[in-house]
Amino acid sequence: MKGGIDMLPRPTRFTVALSLAFFMGFTPLAIAWQDDDKVPANPGKKETRPAKTLGVGDPAPALTLDTFVKGKAISATTKTYVVEFWATWCPPCRTSIPHLTDLQKKFPKIPFVGVSDEKSDIVEGFVKDMGPKMAYIVATDKDKTTSGDWMRAAGQNGIPTAFVVFEGKVAFIGHPMDKNFEKTLDSIGQGKFTIEVAIKLAEKTKEIGMVRSTAIKQVQGGKVDEAVATLDTAIGKSPEDQADLATLKFQVLMFGKKEDQALEVANDLASRILTDSQALNELAFPLIDPKNGKKPSSARVKAALVLAQAADKIVGGKDGNIADTLGLALFLSGDKAQAIQVQERAVRLATKGNKEEVEARLKEFRESGKN
Repeated sequence: MKGGIDMLPRPTRFTVALSLAFFMGFTPLAIAWQDDDKVPANPGKKETRPAKTLGVGDPAPALTLDTFVKGKAISATTKTYVVEFWATWCPPCRTSIPHLTDLQKKFPKIPFVGVSDEKSDIVEGFVKDMGPKMAYIVATDKDKTTSGDWMRAAGQNGIPTAFVVFEGKVAFIGHPMDKNFEKTLDSIGQGKFTIEVAIKLAEKTKEIGMVRSTAIKQVQGGKVDEAVATLDTAIGKSPEDQADLATLKFQVLMFGKKEDQALEVANDLASRILTDSQALNELAFPLIDPKNGKKPSSARVKAALVLAQAADKIVGGKDGNIADTLGLALFLSGDKAQAIQVQERAVRLATKGNKEEVEARLKEFRESGKN
């Protein structure tokens, strides 16, 4: 595992750790589950969580950084800022970078600092390749002093993790793709933020995390129906968290082979609950990923198609990864002509990193159409 021992990659907001078991061939008992959806460095090996001494409402630690790869150190008089811990080797971190750049542009008076504990030359090369896509301050923490003062002190052992600091106090701790991250920044920008509200929000987030942890442990014990009941009860008590909890419910049902019920949840997620295109796509693609090694069931294909169509509609057909998922779902559902049309769009929108794979899929669709 690359990076510091406390730097485990964590999934984006909706791709909870449970999905590893569902879609990548692990059994639930092979996963070292953790309460806040971190991905363990070594499946099957229990990870030790740091003791928590830093929380929302506490004074922010000092920023003791090694080298500023991009931008300059923030002034000692700056009391409101964002610190995000990440690494070049961490896929969820790379996914978060454009979002952080967008937020830095949205909140130009709040400096964002990305901190990696890797060597400066590695980070510098990565930042150079990213160019304007990574438009905020980037620094390294070679001796891990800052990681210890922030990450370990906050009981965090997964990345990416963002901290929002307001007037010298910690206002948010969590994933940079978390809806509450941007909400906190919005509140600060509008002059409506209070630490008291932030503390209550952190407590609520912890409660939801405990619900999800309980459901995951129930699945581990083979009690899928109990896990569904746990999530349904929580959704009833906390409708505002329905998107997160219903997403996990969908995955639990798929894992429990209750695919008809899962399809109903997928329809709900796509039609009225989930408005995050990337989250929809992250649910859809693993259902039909060719790397799973077996042909997906018709229920999985139907669910993937519903989710991918909703995601594609949200982005107006302008996201290559989503188009690739939709093309594959259409192909597996038997609509080869439409699949080819959508996959051609996916190729046009593909980035350098995955263009070869997307083109190969289009070739497969076309050759299949000749038979």
